[in-house]
Amino acid sequence: MIPPSSLPLSNRDTLEIHNGLEVLSPSICREYIATRPECANHYRNQLSSDISYQQCPFGFTTQRFAFDGQTWFVSGIIAHPRFDTASERALAKKFPQNRVSRASVDAVMRVAAGIESARADAITEGSKVLPQAFHELRKLNGTIMQHSERALMELGDNRNLLSIKGAAELMKNNFDILEALSNIEGMKSIPLDGTVNLFDLSFKMKRVYQERTLIRATPINVQGEKPIIRGSQKSFPLVPAVLLDNAIKYGTSLEAINLHITTNEGRAQLIVENKSKFPIDPLRCFDRGVRCASGIEGGGFGLFLAKEVVSAHNGFIKCETHDGVVRMIVDLPLMHTI
Repeated sequence: MIPPSSLPLSNRDTLEIHNGLEVLSPSICREYIATRPECANHYRNQLSSDISYQQCPFGFTTQRFAFDGQTWFVSGIIAHPRFDTASERALAKKFPQNRVSRASVDAVMRVAAGIESARADAITEGSKVLPQAFHELRKLNGTIMQHSERALMELGDNRNLLSIKGAAELMKNNFDILEALSNIEGMKSIPLDGTVNLFDLSFKMKRVYQERTLIRATPINVQGEKPIIRGSQKSFPLVPAVLLDNAIKYGTSLEAINLHITTNEGRAQLIVENKSKFPIDPLRCFDRGVRCASGIEGGGFGLFLAKEVVSAHNGFIKCETHDGVVRMIVDLPLMHTI
C-alpha cells in the first residue's frame, strides 16, 4: 500500500521508485538507483539519522517517513528552500517539473502521520478486545507479580519468591507473544516512536529467564556495547524473549548461552549463541510452523514472529550453524551508542 501522495516516493526495501500524482520522479533517479551504490547507501544512512531533509549524492532532496509499517522516502525532488549547492542548482534547471516547496512536502508528511496515528490508535484499541478468559489470566498473573514483588521488598532476596516472580514474568512474555500472533499485521504496523537499549533489554531478559536455566546449570552471559535503536517498546522485547526461549529449549545442558551486542558502520547487532545437539535448518527455521525438533514444546511460531518484528524495525535476522553451535544474529539500524 502506497501512501496518498503528490510527490515521488521510493521504497526502502526494494529501492523501487513510484511517480507522484503531480510531481514525477525524474528518469535520472531510476537509472542511478539501479546502478549507483551511492543511492542505496544514502537511503541506509537516512534510517539512523534524525535530520529531516537530506541531499542525495547527486543533488536531489529526500525526506524519510513511516507509513503502514514500512519506511518510505520522498524522493527525487528539488525542495525550496534549497540546499543551494552547485549540483542542486544544475538539477533545478534540468528538471523544473520536480520543484516543490518544503511546506508541500511537510503537508504530505502530516497526512501520512495522521493516517499512521489513526491506524495505531485502532490497533491499540483492537488489542484490548481479548477473550474474557485470557483477560482474567492476565489479571491473575499481574496479581502474582505484584504480591511476589511486595514480598521480596519485605523479606529480601528469597529463592522461592524469585522463582515465582520469574515464572510470572515469563508468563507475561508468553501472553505478549500470543497477542502478537493473533494480530501480526497490526503488530507490524505499530509506530517506531520510541527507543530501545539493546544491552539493557537483553540483561532484563536474562533476569527473566535465568530461573529456567538453573535446573540445567546453563548460565546466561550478556556482554558488549549499549547501542540505542529506534523502535517499539511494545513489540521489540518479543525478539530477545523468543531467542532466549529457543536457546534454552534446544540448548545443551551445562553449556552457556551468550548474548553479545555490538555496533559497526551505523548498524547494531544482537547475537544469541548456544550449543545444540538438534539439527537446525538456518534457512527454514524462520518459516511459520517450522519446529527445530520433535518432542520439544512449542508450535514453531516464535522465530517466525521474531523475524516479523525485526523486519518491522527495518532490520533482518539470520541463523548460522557450525559444529553444533547455533548463532542467531539480529541486525538493525543504529541510532547511537551510550
